[in-house]
Amino acid sequence: MKIILMHQTVTKHDAIGNDIEGMFYILNENNDCKVYSQNRFNNTLLYIEKEELNDILNDLNSLIIYHHSVYWEEGEEILKRHKGRVIIRYHNITPPIFFLKYNLFHYEQCDKGRKQTRRLAREFKNAIWLVDSNYNAEDIIDVEKKRIEICPPFNKIEKWAKGKPEEGVLKSLLQDNKINLLFVGRIAPNKGHLFLLDIVHNYCINFDTNIKLRIIGKFDDGLKEYNREITSKITAYGLENNIEFIGEINDSLLISYYLGSDFFLCVSEHEGFCVPIPEAQFFQLPVIARNISALPETLGENQIILDDNIMKYSAAINILYKNYKYKNFIREYGLRNYNERFTYTRILERFKNILENRMEVKL
Repeated sequence: MKIILMHQTVTKHDAIGNDIEGMFYILNENNDCKVYSQNRFNNTLLYIEKEELNDILNDLNSLIIYHHSVYWEEGEEILKRHKGRVIIRYHNITPPIFFLKYNLFHYEQCDKGRKQTRRLAREFKNAIWLVDSNYNAEDIIDVEKKRIEICPPFNKIEKWAKGKPEEGVLKSLLQDNKINLLFVGRIAPNKGHLFLLDIVHNYCINFDTNIKLRIIGKFDDGLKEYNREITSKITAYGLENNIEFIGEINDSLLISYYLGSDFFLCVSEHEGFCVPIPEAQFFQLPVIARNISALPETLGENQIILDDNIMKYSAAINILYKNYKYKNFIREYGLRNYNERFTYTRILERFKNILENRMEVKL
């Protein structure tokens, strides 16, 4: 079968790029699979050009797996011309309200993307919606439940975790007598950075200043006002020695921070899945997360899920840091959650079952 994976942008290191790459190699074992993308930043994949794509669109037996996470006008036009079968891989789109006061372009793109989601739901009545989570399933309307399947995104955790940590960084973290907190995610308004700063400040006031939060993620030059709000709050709280922005890093350094930190703190306001959570659980880094969007679903059972009361986060950090038995309990169930739901083998089983039974694809 001829299969086309589509997304506006394909990269090597983000969650959607990893999901596309995972599908690409699986599907090519017994099928002819290629990728169509407007922006191509992963040269390990085999891409298809428009001329060849146009021929496939007339093939009734072909399949398009359309990864939907951004507004993409061309992608929608291609789906309309396609005469074969369609799977819409829905990764969710950030609600535009998060960007309203920071960047009009981002706001409009998110608004267009969410409106496009509704159009796709209405216009492609026979498409199967393959979503990352129950949260994403509930986010789409005008789609019959029988046409929705849930499958976590493919990840590369087991692959890159085989690498060696950066010994200097890991050693410094392990020998540090501070409580080391970690968050991984791009610097964007829906990621909860201002709430993270509130937690660290609250901890310093009520317990101890011997705490440090490291944030791994890239700043967006298009969100200058949001970035200023972050730096202003750090200054107002006097947290210059308690907050460190690491930026983008390689796998070796990422392993070091996962292994050397004490807690992974995730208070994002909107996540359709949140891959850093299973990453942290794989490395047995205890996670403290916010009870919102897909976070509790991804985190799994017997984990720390809190509401918007800042003091509860400070207390949880203080209690868990001092009690190895509690901390080890969170580690154990976090790793169990990963092993039972998010290993490559588990995701592959689910993916194969859906495509073979729903789309008659040989895998």
